[in-house]
Amino acid sequence: MTRRVGTWHEVTAAAGFLVRLGPFLRSPVSADEARRRLETSLATRKASFARFLRRAIHNFPASPYRPLLNSARLTIGDIERLIDQVGVEGTLERLHDAGVHVTLEEFKGLKPLRRPGIELALRPEDFDNPLSAREYETNTGGSGGDARRILIGLDLLEHEALYHAGFYEAHGATSWRAGLWLPAPPGAVGIKSVLIRAKLGASVARWFSQIRPDDVDVRHKAFAAAIRTVARVSGWRFPRPEYTPAAEAGRVAAWLAEGRPHGTICLTTPSAAVRVCGAALERGLDVAGTLFVLVGEPFTEAKARVIAAAGCRAATHYAMVEAGMIGLACRAPAAPDDVHLVSDKIATIQRNRSGAVNGTSTRALFHTSLLAAAPKVMLNVESGDSGVIEERDCGCGVLPGSFRRHLHTIRSYEKLTSEGMHVTGTSLISLVEEVLVRRYGGRPTDWQLVEREEGGLPKVSLVASPAIGALDEREVVRTVLDHLRHRGPGEQLMAEVWENGETLRVVRAEPHVTTAGKIQPLQKL
Repeated sequence: MTRRVGTWHEVTAAAGFLVRLGPFLRSPVSADEARRRLETSLATRKASFARFLRRAIHNFPASPYRPLLNSARLTIGDIERLIDQVGVEGTLERLHDAGVHVTLEEFKGLKPLRRPGIELALRPEDFDNPLSAREYETNTGGSGGDARRILIGLDLLEHEALYHAGFYEAHGATSWRAGLWLPAPPGAVGIKSVLIRAKLGASVARWFSQIRPDDVDVRHKAFAAAIRTVARVSGWRFPRPEYTPAAEAGRVAAWLAEGRPHGTICLTTPSAAVRVCGAALERGLDVAGTLFVLVGEPFTEAKARVIAAAGCRAATHYAMVEAGMIGLACRAPAAPDDVHLVSDKIATIQRNRSGAVNGTSTRALFHTSLLAAAPKVMLNVESGDSGVIEERDCGCGVLPGSFRRHLHTIRSYEKLTSEGMHVTGTSLISLVEEVLVRRYGGRPTDWQLVEREEGGLPKVSLVASPAIGALDEREVVRTVLDHLRHRGPGEQLMAEVWENGETLRVVRAEPHVTTAGKIQPLQKL
């Protein structure tokens, strides 16, 4: 990866983050306090939403949402009256139907915002929240196009710690030792996980990383080292990431087995958890009782069966890296990936979305930020996911009973999701329709990337039509990985993890044709 020193803005932002980090670490939050604060936050969500709209959009002339609201002929007063009359979700549904929404690719700056009478070139930073503290900036670590800036603010981390406090208490795991198997910086999830655990008065004992910590940008290494120093001075241990590729899942399994009598938590992705449990079963390691806390990709019945076979429990949260947590894992789930929507922080609605990856209509999820601490201003932003929303009282205890909205059976339709990272459909088109055709021949419809799950593990097949002729399959895989490595830091991370996990393979067959007669460059089966 390219090594560079951060800009003056990045240096001062990181310095501000570190100055506030000490007090943050020295004032842990209890489960009782967390519950009280969340009840208040949910009870005042209407006022929070109205205040956020006025301050972050109405009073901010450069907001990309202003042209959409103007086109819909909606004033801030109109929206405030709607909030009082039909509630937050009802207001967002009416705004969406009036054209006030942003697609995933527009939000990422991959496509301009185009509506009748509107043509607006966008950058990811156009959606930065002007109200939030400019603290530390990092990358998403795994999505399409160039890696996107993400603001990590301690106010948001403190609020998210409130959710985790009740979650661990409900699982009886508040004092259990914890380990991570997540990418080192520039990936943001690992750092956030360590700091949130500290805010709960709990440390992280080990950090296993799928990427080499020494290979990352010097600014991210410097920032991680500074956090370790501040944490140590504040009485907390911030572990150094240890390079542990997918092929060494047994290392993680052995560490979990060592802590079995006392209870251990492993924060990782669903596919990584499957690898750990598979390694434990193969080596006769007893990891029973481990609580896997998962994020980053769909958690399915197949994955759940492998984890259960090792005697472990699993709970999966739902998050969007630009927004943080969207759903907290339910302890009485209706499906393996059932989550409580954290409705005080993010409002989620569904609307029909045609032309999804498989060529069919889907009930797409759109998210809106409600709190001033949000890193991004989101107003009906498409996530690229679909799912089932329902309201019920599960009684599981991870959140106050007033958090009744649930989401489950969450699937991505606009991006390939594998090993906890994402590549958008847009960034794959040049690979399938140009790079492979130019190098190996055939037509764009002779190549297709297919994502499926086998034995609980993600597998990505590059389907190549027999009409292309003879191929050196290993060379084709190298071509794909090299292409991803040169797309940006996010894709470089994806390529390394795919290579280590032997996730990508070439299959000689005719590409799948949808019921509409289309051959999509990305197919999810």
